[in-house]
Amino acid sequence: MIRLGKEVQLCEWGEGVSTLNQVWTPIGAGVLKAKPKRKMGVTLITIEIDGQVQRKNERDNTVKVMQKGECMTPTSEKWGEVAIGKLNGIRREGNKSLIEVEIDNAIKIGGTGPG
Repeated sequence: MIRLGKEVQLCEWGEGVSTLNQVWTPIGAGVLKAKPKRKMGVTLITIEIDGQVQRKNERDNTVKVMQKGECMTPTSEKWGEVAIGKLNGIRREGNKSLIEVEIDNAIKIGGTGPG
């Protein structure tokens, strides 16, 4: 479940050639800019990150959305996966980056909740 009041981290899929060097790499952390929108079965989220996003794998737009204490780590401070989607676009607003992610599978969205 994506919690609206919690920090969000984005990871991109590496461009390696084996499972040893093709791993999820963090590209930025921030907060959800606005409430997610649903359109034709697809959920669109916008994440605001301070600074610029440094991507290493330009060939694959797959990103993992993570939050602390979610999924299999409910009471921990570890990052847990809450969704996987496609990077829809990155735009700059001053010294912040707005990242749009399109999630085409079923997800739950809620308040801050426990954890």
